[in-house]
Amino acid sequence: MKPPRELGCNWIYKYLIAFVAINALLIAPLYALQDYDIDQISRAVVQVRVDEGTGSGTLFVRDSRVLILTNKHVVEGYYEADIAVLLDVNEPAEVRFKARLVGFSDEHDIALLEITHDHQNSMVSVADFTAGRYGLPFQALKFASSQSSKHGAARRGEHVGIFGYPGVVDNEMVYTTGIISSVQYGEYNSTRLPQWYRTNAEMSPGNSGGAAVNSRGELIGIPTFVANEQVTGSRLGSLFSAEFAMAVVTDEEALLTDWSEQTRSADESLDFNKEPYFGSSIATNENLYAGIRQRVTAGGLINARYLDDDCVGYAASAPDYRLQLNANTANLYISFSADEAAEDSTLVVRTADGKWHCNDDYQGLNPGVQLTNVRLGEVNIWVGSYAEGDYIAGELTISNQQLFPAGAASGEAISVAELELTGEPYSGEVHLAALFTPDPHRVSVSAGGSVNLATTNLTNCVGFVARRPDIRLHWSGSGADLQVYFQASNTGDAVLLINTPDGRWHCNDDANSSTLNPGLLFSNASSGVYDIWVGSYTSGEWISGNVNITEIPVTVP
Repeated sequence: MKPPRELGCNWIYKYLIAFVAINALLIAPLYALQDYDIDQISRAVVQVRVDEGTGSGTLFVRDSRVLILTNKHVVEGYYEADIAVLLDVNEPAEVRFKARLVGFSDEHDIALLEITHDHQNSMVSVADFTAGRYGLPFQALKFASSQSSKHGAARRGEHVGIFGYPGVVDNEMVYTTGIISSVQYGEYNSTRLPQWYRTNAEMSPGNSGGAAVNSRGELIGIPTFVANEQVTGSRLGSLFSAEFAMAVVTDEEALLTDWSEQTRSADESLDFNKEPYFGSSIATNENLYAGIRQRVTAGGLINARYLDDDCVGYAASAPDYRLQLNANTANLYISFSADEAAEDSTLVVRTADGKWHCNDDYQGLNPGVQLTNVRLGEVNIWVGSYAEGDYIAGELTISNQQLFPAGAASGEAISVAELELTGEPYSGEVHLAALFTPDPHRVSVSAGGSVNLATTNLTNCVGFVARRPDIRLHWSGSGADLQVYFQASNTGDAVLLINTPDGRWHCNDDANSSTLNPGLLFSNASSGVYDIWVGSYTSGEWISGNVNITEIPVTVP
């Protein structure tokens, strides 16, 4: 049906106005703008700091006590925490209080802290705190309740505001918004309650334990974790219901006060029964002597501190690697070397006798564990990240000779992102034993490459080498001297880099003042694998020549 001609285009505008009005009536209740003071709520959300990292929490007062509601994983393993607050909403949070652990749920990711002292170690007066005499104009948030509120539980499509201290910024309060994407109910003490809210609001590590409020500024949830879908890159945050959390923390009989008392499901613990992510191997004297190396990615969701005070970091539930020992082993050395020197990783190892062994920083930020008299059976290995939410690429090394990464005597360790220790050598593998003939053994190579040794953390190493070794030498000798040198067949300045069986790196530019050829001498050379690189001093230069391996040291020509 056509509109009457006399209306012209006015009918279009009338239809549009009607359409907008109807949609406004339908959608406005769900997507209502916030009706709260952002700065006021920000002051009620604190930063919780422990040695292992930071998280967030929400202040409230009950029974003349200043309490903080947060996630268990924020403070797991700790009985005290520093509390930073916003004295100025436009400045980073500052530590002003100390809090102690009141209790935590064994079943749910909830913990309760109490502020007891200020940063000068004076006891905190609740009256002074609520009156704002500590420089914090505090006003407690109202907890939303599905049982008593006329609005009921938060519904799908409703506004949600997230307050917390994500680790992507330095101690800054960050506010983000979104909607409630779904609601999941649970039961506590025979009462049906909302337990999880899913949201599209932006959340990051460090937000954990903070506050999620509805459009009226009522606390509805605690940001707890974010699920990522790797293929599409989509993210969905999970908020533990504040109503459910309060039911838990007010049930004092259900709260634990000793971390050693908690029990865990398989998905909440390091489970040695699960299949390892990055493989396994059967240990032999030969492969342990040479060193078993495996690329892994460190990190996960499980806080290892529940095992022991010496165990720190976040790892996956399943082991990263499993070693099967078929005989008792006198010494076993396990270490992880991150690709980036600034990355902080950790190690957790479980031996067949059921004992746990942990390390954070053995050499720099790289962890290492040394075991003695290891019983035959499975050795399960987890590589974690010190900070929650970090995932760190690097190389796991297992040996019975030397704790890796040993580096040079001064402790430097090269980045395995640049050099591929396990890569197939360009000029092949060589097997030599003491008193080999003919001596010297020669291998033809073309020296040079794209990796600039000066940019690695190897001290006094210069030149440009290829990513993979040029030669891999398998050496069997006892008490013999071993010399490796390069002799160029054309003009050029070559360099030499060798990784020895003990994991140490050795480099040389000019073997002596009369030559541009490099050379290295190893007295009483250890048996094992020697990975050899020959490079050029100048970028883009390729130098033809021979690598000479000899037991009769000579002056390098």
